[in-house]
Amino acid sequence: MLTPTLLRRAVLFSLYGGAALAGLSPAAQAQTAPAAAKDDTMQTVNVVGSRRVASSATDTTVPVDVIPLNKVAESGGQFDLAQTLTNISPSFNSTRQTGADGADLVDSAALRGLGSDQTLVLVNGKRRHTTALVNLFGARNRGNTGTDMNAIPMLAIKDVQVLRDGAAAQYGSDAIAGV
Repeated sequence: MLTPTLLRRAVLFSLYGGAALAGLSPAAQAQTAPAAAKDDTMQTVNVVGSRRVASSATDTTVPVDVIPLNKVAESGGQFDLAQTLTNISPSFNSTRQTGADGADLVDSAALRGLGSDQTLVLVNGKRRHTTALVNLFGARNRGNTGTDMNAIPMLAIKDVQVLRDGAAAQYGSDAIAGV
């Protein structure tokens, strides 16, 4: 049986010996630096993310998210306005209803999780009419009538402006969720 001092010496000897051998290995020797690569400058930088830096208009009296859509439609992106806004704006919700009635054809807008009848849609500053269809099926918007976003052609839209908070004081009870 080894005494504690002999065991200690054996462990230290093996550690120091291993460190000395590692220092002598060819990989640890000094290496020459490779020749400097040709310095290339980057022409464009594309930043991909969930939030854009310049999405809010700060020079307005109320906080507004401005979403340009003319380039999206021209580039061959989605032509469904409600689905495009769902992908771009974090507060916008749109779910397609399924059922035996006309809910399959109507895609209404909803902001901040409230019903589609509490979201006001303005086109060129004028109220957009709601649909005549009352949603009977589906978990969301049951009993509500909202504005059909499919009735607005996406190629005719330059940009979409979404208010960051409710605007019932300015626009009435249609704008509880926002405009």
